[in-house]
Amino acid sequence: MKNKSYKNLIKTCLFLGLIAITLSLNSCEDSDDKANSIPVKITKVYLEDAQSAVPDREVTFARLGQTIRLEGSGFTGVKKVYINGYDNYFNPVFVTDNSMWITISQDVPTLEAPEEVRNTIRIEKSATNFFVYSFEIRASAPAVTEISHTMPTPGDQIIIYGTGLQGITSVTFPGNVVVTDGIISDNEKGEYCIVTVPEGVSGDGGSLLVIGANGGAYSPACFNFKNGVFHDFDNVNNYSWASGIDDAGTPLTQLIPTNGVGPKSQGGYQCFNKDGKSIAANADIRYWTNSSNWPSALLSVIPASTPTSDCGVQMDIYVEGEWSSGVIRMVMADGYGTDRYCMIYRPWYVNEKIIQFENPGCWFTITLPFSLSEDYNGKTFGDVVTSMANASYKQAGPWFHNIGVADVFDPVATNVKIYFDNLRVVPLNTPTYSDFPDEED
Repeated sequence: MKNKSYKNLIKTCLFLGLIAITLSLNSCEDSDDKANSIPVKITKVYLEDAQSAVPDREVTFARLGQTIRLEGSGFTGVKKVYINGYDNYFNPVFVTDNSMWITISQDVPTLEAPEEVRNTIRIEKSATNFFVYSFEIRASAPAVTEISHTMPTPGDQIIIYGTGLQGITSVTFPGNVVVTDGIISDNEKGEYCIVTVPEGVSGDGGSLLVIGANGGAYSPACFNFKNGVFHDFDNVNNYSWASGIDDAGTPLTQLIPTNGVGPKSQGGYQCFNKDGKSIAANADIRYWTNSSNWPSALLSVIPASTPTSDCGVQMDIYVEGEWSSGVIRMVMADGYGTDRYCMIYRPWYVNEKIIQFENPGCWFTITLPFSLSEDYNGKTFGDVVTSMANASYKQAGPWFHNIGVADVFDPVATNVKIYFDNLRVVPLNTPTYSDFPDEED
């Protein structure tokens, strides 16, 4: 009798539970039906940027990859968000009835989007309950990654490399010198633009600012940084000694190259292998500057606290012949061993692949961040100066060292000629460009 009573109680509880669940589901369905029937509407769009002085800013455009907040009504129950016709993912956790956050996918089409959906945001609850908001969608912000020559003379043509460099309308040089005419853009891929260097560029140096169809971007702050020059064979000469370079104390001065619109030699310069002789595998040619004074002097233009990833050595070079073996080794602190306290430039081996070196046929700049050296990686410019002061020999400079890549490529004899000039330490930090001028530094 007792067991029968328990069984009846359990059946009753299960029956009541089923009723409760059914009522709950019906209630949810009613709630969903009600939410789905409420018209959806966007009234404003805000850019969400925690790094900005205005982290929640009303905007009329946004870029791929940026996070926006839609403001409006009836967002509860939204099932789809289409940006320029692209089905853009959104997280329902970040949706309330009056607000929803969306990160614009990098896959959203911009200029190539069909005209009828270009520059629109469509939010949709159903085929009949949707809202289309006109809103400009721009490509990702452009970026400058490299400049073909960072210490050219007025009238030289330089190439600015990067991404998103379509339709460049202006290039601003240090000293606020703006060029708007004669700019050639890679409008198909946006990988470069070409500009002629104007008169009046500041010798204090700084960043280039490019403005184009996709917005603006700064280059690293190393352009025309003459304050960092420690050897130029002309006005600044810290020559110490050389090995394998004929008459190393006497600079070469003949104008090279004699033709073309690209950068040419600037006064004196030197050359690894001037006579084009065969350089045997593992042989080296060295050029040393006296580093007993100039490293500490540069602390007045590059703060000691600067990370080694934000500063480095630049030099301008000109190449004759095929370069498929050997490297430029920039040694900062001599006496610790061949592979210590140095950075290597190896243009025929990139991203762990052997490639063909493309000779531009004019002078160009190579950049060697101090962080390329295992001894300097993660440290500061102050650490670099200290290592040079503590070195066995107070000398620093570039070598041509005919080495290969361990377990990949064995060096072979080469007769390549490499001319070099304008050794300098430069800052490599890149200022942040803002689409909103009131936030720019």
